[in-house]
Amino acid sequence: MSKPGRNDPCYCGSGKKYKQCHMREDQAADREQRMRVEAARFLRIDIPRFARDERFDEAFDAALPIYWNNYYDAENATEMSQFEALRFIDWFVFDHQLEDDTRVIDLYQSDIGPKLSKHQQAILVDWIEAGAAWGYELLGYEGQTLQLREFMTGEEYKVFEAGGHGNVRVGEILLARLVNVFDHLEFSTFAAYLPKDEITDIGEKLAAAKEAAPEQSQAEFMRQHGIDFIHHALAEAEKAKRPPVERLNPNRTDPPIERKPGYDKNAVVRQRSYGATRQQSTQTRKKAI
Repeated sequence: MSKPGRNDPCYCGSGKKYKQCHMREDQAADREQRMRVEAARFLRIDIPRFARDERFDEAFDAALPIYWNNYYDAENATEMSQFEALRFIDWFVFDHQLEDDTRVIDLYQSDIGPKLSKHQQAILVDWIEAGAAWGYELLGYEGQTLQLREFMTGEEYKVFEAGGHGNVRVGEILLARLVNVFDHLEFSTFAAYLPKDEITDIGEKLAAAKEAAPEQSQAEFMRQHGIDFIHHALAEAEKAKRPPVERLNPNRTDPPIERKPGYDKNAVVRQRSYGATRQQSTQTRKKAI
């Protein structure tokens, strides 16, 4: 609904001019919304920058082949596409356990959290508790709102995505993490997806893993096995004779994060800051792995 002019009648029907009625309240609400958007944008840039601190270099390099099932490692990490790098960093920050059983996001909260604004702190508290990166079936969509169903439990969610559903079709599986941004859910970073004909036996694989670990809570299981979706997607891409990663794609259009020799640990942050360009169309980013 468009707002009336200052001297127009207020939309509430009070008979007063807008400036004498709801204008200040609406302006305050607009300021609050801008601060929320800016807080989330800041964290999407600052958290991965923190993750590239040199104290995490060894863990970062060791985690690369784990996530990518040996398609990437410290020697060829700069050949990742920007989207691949961002998805890896998201997993490294939220799901990967360091040697002391903490996560990068936990250390960010303890080291940086006290210095953040109240809006940034509120979002960070929610993100600390966010679930694992996982698979979600696309059930439907309306504009920028996606209706998703969690792959194992069947729990349903409505998620705001600025680019809409992109080229993901109903029934396909989005690989993403859901995070709260105050009053709604968003993806933590760029999502990938599994086409319908490549979902195949991932359900059976996860069911077998769950049966083998009955002592795990669902949250613990998802944290440990979310990576199974990635490994499954990589294997299915090979079966379909499609390059499983951009490094192996002779026709790649998404440039590597850093072309110069040597491993620049800040390249992924400089090139595409963890969702800072989220308004970009999902047509170009929600790719099958």
